[in-house]
Amino acid sequence: MKSMSMSIDSTNMIIINESAAQSANISNQIDNVDGVLYLYGTPPLILFCVISIAVNIKVLISVFWIRRPLSPTLYISLSLAGADAFSSSALGIGLIMNSFIPNGLGIKLKGVDCFLLVLEVVRLGGVIITVFHLMALAANHYLGILKPLHYLSILTYRNTTILLVLLWVLPISFFAVYFNLVEDDGFQSEECKKSVFLSHKQFRMLFSSLFFGPFGLMVCIYVHIFCIVQKHQAMRLRFCRAGSSIRGKTAEAMRSNSRQMAQNVKAVHTTLYILGSFVIGWMPGVIVYMLFCDDCILQLNGVSMHTKFFIYAVINGLIILKTLVNPIIYAARMHEIKIATKRMHNAFCEWTTLTNFTTNRGISRMYNSDESKSQSRTATCRLFHNISIRKTRNGNTYVCAGYNAHEYGNTLV
Repeated sequence: MKSMSMSIDSTNMIIINESAAQSANISNQIDNVDGVLYLYGTPPLILFCVISIAVNIKVLISVFWIRRPLSPTLYISLSLAGADAFSSSALGIGLIMNSFIPNGLGIKLKGVDCFLLVLEVVRLGGVIITVFHLMALAANHYLGILKPLHYLSILTYRNTTILLVLLWVLPISFFAVYFNLVEDDGFQSEECKKSVFLSHKQFRMLFSSLFFGPFGLMVCIYVHIFCIVQKHQAMRLRFCRAGSSIRGKTAEAMRSNSRQMAQNVKAVHTTLYILGSFVIGWMPGVIVYMLFCDDCILQLNGVSMHTKFFIYAVINGLIILKTLVNPIIYAARMHEIKIATKRMHNAFCEWTTLTNFTTNRGISRMYNSDESKSQSRTATCRLFHNISIRKTRNGNTYVCAGYNAHEYGNTLV
């Protein structure tokens, strides 16, 4: 049986295998559009994948400017950013290997069937990794609101690290084992040329259950959190009305509990924004993936190639948009990442400016005497506009006061 990879399929997560006659029919349909759709429609999606990877990696790099120790919520959120970068990478490689090269450029790849099947394991696993991270965040918030006094003793650094390792390893391991257990298919087929089970209802229902099961659990958790917050607000209102009748340790404990609750509620709101982007980005693709298959009731056999391309391009665009929006939510909603990003930008600007000045002006030659050292220090301080830098040398503190480098340029030589 001759296998063929569909160009841009539902969520670009599957290599759809057809019979020889069906493959010929699809090939003729692709030839009718002359590959123009794939040649010009796929590169923008690949470009956005690259942008998404870069933005998520930027969030991950900002961890070096975050004050320690990291909270469990921040720890899991940063791992989720890594999962988004991972999913975008797998999706971008899939678009190149399954769509752009074979259908856009017309180059038929040979001997890559096992690689494409491994890529399918990684892509499917990447989706479930993201789902599990969101479920872990939901459980994290639930524990923080339900048991605030025991929260840090339960989610220690060690326990959180073990949890994250399991979130990354289990999904990919599950699909890798599953692909190896299908008889005369998947990795058991000769040179991995057969992967018919991917387009059958049984596997797709299994995958959908791994998506919708945790999603339903998350909805239940957040509904219960909402009920707890409502009760807490009612209690806080009664406390405010009581006024000065409550004093001492009881009042202080209630205020501390209220502050902790407010922090947890803000974190819950941030996660809900991320969950909303996840629903908008992944839900359409998973629904199409679940409902349309070879032995499903609904099929796309009567749909033109133009329509299929448009549907799958929109689905893939939503998935990429989801991975691109999450870092923006982190930067806008999470105070630690916002501050760390600013510190990272300032550090990079200072390093770049100092490096350029040293290269262009030869400032290193001004360190030959104590007097020249003082002049060099003053000149370096004048480089930075609206940037305050403190340097300690021999017990003294020097402050750069934000002069304009161009105004004092003549005194630097």
